[in-house]
Amino acid sequence: MKSWKIGLFAGLSLAIAALGSAAAQDFPTKPIRVIVPTDAGGSVDAVARIVQRFVDETDALGGQKLAVVNMPGAGGTIATRSVLEAEPDGYTIGLWHEGLITSKVMGVVDYDHTDFRILGITGYTEIGLGVGDDNEIDSYDDLMAKAEANPDTVLVATNVGLAVHFVPLMLQDKAGVVLRYVQVGGGAKRFPSVVGGHTDIAIFSVSEFVKWEDAGLKPIVIFSEERVPELPDVPTAKEKGIDLIANSMRIWVAPKDTPDDAFKVLADMLRAAAESEAGSSALKDAGFRAVFISPEDTVAILDEWKANAEPLVPTAKELE
Repeated sequence: MKSWKIGLFAGLSLAIAALGSAAAQDFPTKPIRVIVPTDAGGSVDAVARIVQRFVDETDALGGQKLAVVNMPGAGGTIATRSVLEAEPDGYTIGLWHEGLITSKVMGVVDYDHTDFRILGITGYTEIGLGVGDDNEIDSYDDLMAKAEANPDTVLVATNVGLAVHFVPLMLQDKAGVVLRYVQVGGGAKRFPSVVGGHTDIAIFSVSEFVKWEDAGLKPIVIFSEERVPELPDVPTAKEKGIDLIANSMRIWVAPKDTPDDAFKVLADMLRAAAESEAGSSALKDAGFRAVFISPEDTVAILDEWKANAEPLVPTAKELE
């Protein structure tokens, strides 16, 4: 009798294990929401739509779809908190950028990348400092010369608390100069401010430099590992003795306790989308380097971002 019971329990255990395995393989069984912290049409939304289109065209999720939900407001924190507080079942994920770090260090929110499961990065774009064609600052060397001779007079158009604020702060910290920051807003507002001569310099992406070249925007330094092919004559900060690498990344996140099986399906989907011929082409057309950066490497990048940003918070808050 005893051996019969043992055999029965063993059989039940195997059946339960098989059912668990089958359930894991079944994910997803319904559409997956992608929370985007901006309105439709922006560069973050564009990446979400590229992945959505890849899933639609390749059946990468076994017949299920991605439903992009635009949730703008409060500097992206409404959307990121929505992902943070979602049921950790794999059916809600989100997409953002370095604001995931800067919002926490600035005290806007009480969470950062460590409070999510990081799915990876699908694409990034190099960024740099640009000036207007008519500005007396015509090069990186001109910028440093003026900043050294006249501290706190070079006007930086920025968006407080975001990467476009922290990267110039990192530059001034490493270069030993003091710049003056002016709250302007997003790239569409920083561009006329700089070209119109209301401010001197601002952060822009490589694609923005290309797009607005004929309108009077001139790049003077790029914060990349090497010179970028689109702007071969523009030096990197590293060439000028400043060890500063900064890119605008598109970072995918899921709730912290998302199960491993769902996590793997989602990360594999993102890799496939970024590395596919259609996805790669679409990312390039949108102004991004078409790469997938693994969850582990993404976490390391964000950890470094946080370590570089935290010491600059007191200075950053002077403009709040």
